[in-house]
Amino acid sequence: MRNIINIIIIIAVGIGIFKSFSNDSGEDSIVQQVKYAKLGSCPEKTVDEMAKGFMGSPSWSSGKSEDGNTFVNLEGDISFMEKKVSAVIQFIFNDDDTFKYNALEFNEIPQNNLIASSLLEKMCDATKE
Repeated sequence: MRNIINIIIIIAVGIGIFKSFSNDSGEDSIVQQVKYAKLGSCPEKTVDEMAKGFMGSPSWSSGKSEDGNTFVNLEGDISFMEKKVSAVIQFIFNDDDTFKYNALEFNEIPQNNLIASSLLEKMCDATKE
C-alpha cells in the first residue's frame, strides 16, 4: 500500500512539474492563444516572435472588458518618429474562439488602423532577418 501511495505522489509531482514548464510561467491560455498564433499578414512568424523581434520588453496581459469581451494586450517599447514610446496592441476574441486586432495606443493615445497596419507589417519585417 505504501508503494502505491509513493507512486501516486511521484506521478502528481511529475504532472505538476510538467504543467509548470508547459504553461509558460503561469500565463493563461488566452494569452498563449494569441502569443503563439500567426497572423494572416505574417504567416511565417508567431505574434510572440514579432513582438520579441521588434519591441523592447514585451509583456502580455488579458482580461474582460465592461461589455464582456475577452481581450489580450501586448505592451512594449518601440521607436515612433524617432522617439521611444510605449505601445499597446489589443486583440479581442470572437464568439468562435478566434481573435482579431482591436486597438493600438502609443503612450495611451489611440492610433488609427493605418498606423496599426503599418506597425504590424514592420514587426513582421523586423523578424525576417
